Amino acid sequence: MERVSSFMNNVNLSRFGERGKSISPKPTANHRRWLWKTAVRYGLWLVLAATANANRRHFGLTTTWLPHLLGNSVALFLPEIYRLIDSGLQLAERLPADRYPTPAALRLSLNEVVADNPDYVDYVAPAALAYIVSHPHFNIYRGSWGEKNILGFGFDSIPHSTTAYALSTMIYDSIEAVDSHTPANAVISTPVKFAAKHKIAVVGTILAGLTLFYETSEFLIHKAELKARNNDVSQINMMWSLKDTIYDILSNTMGWAAATYFRGGRR
Repeated sequence: MERVSSFMNNVNLSRFGERGKSISPKPTANHRRWLWKTAVRYGLWLVLAATANANRRHFGLTTTWLPHLLGNSVALFLPEIYRLIDSGLQLAERLPADRYPTPAALRLSLNEVVADNPDYVDYVAPAALAYIVSHPHFNIYRGSWGEKNILGFGFDSIPHSTTAYALSTMIYDSIEAVDSHTPANAVISTPVKFAAKHKIAVVGTILAGLTLFYETSEFLIHKAELKARNNDVSQINMMWSLKDTIYDILSNTMGWAAATYFRGGRR
């Protein structure tokens, strides 16, 4: 009994009343940063959804909200979508690098750029914000805001250039990630090495393709909305003109040039 009493006296029972402070690891700076960036992504989606609903109610046209909501939702939740697919299909076990070097390299690259990257939100935030500022109460693409410009560049040049910058940066990071994870025996080794060597031209070409797709979609949506509203431009959300298209392309080019200056020169 004396031994038991001595043991109990030596135990510092107060430790167990401190809510596990002595045994719970303190969150690291990187973990706090991860939580903050994730919260920003979720917050952006909430504002995005509110904007889509506002445009749906204001214009009554599917093209004013559904494509934007779906596309940006996939982009904002891509880390979660990818993790679900990766864990659900058990890709780490099914695609060992020694047997499947190409799929394994692509998986590791996706982990680096998307799933395990707290800064992933930096890639997709500008595109989401570009739609958010089409809200009926503060739309920079039409009305008095849409008419303002400096040397021909309107307020819409800001979302265009920042989105182009973010996408270009993501492509640069993706090329470098794939290059670092691809072994020499992988099927994609040769094109990956080529892309890494000529990444400025590759990124510019991809961005040009995305710009062509976006501007064509913008034109088609503009025409569809006009047709649905008997050519009443005041009742549609998607504005289009040849002049705007030219300045959109110039804005995208400036975004690509900025990303190339700050990011493309690495390695």
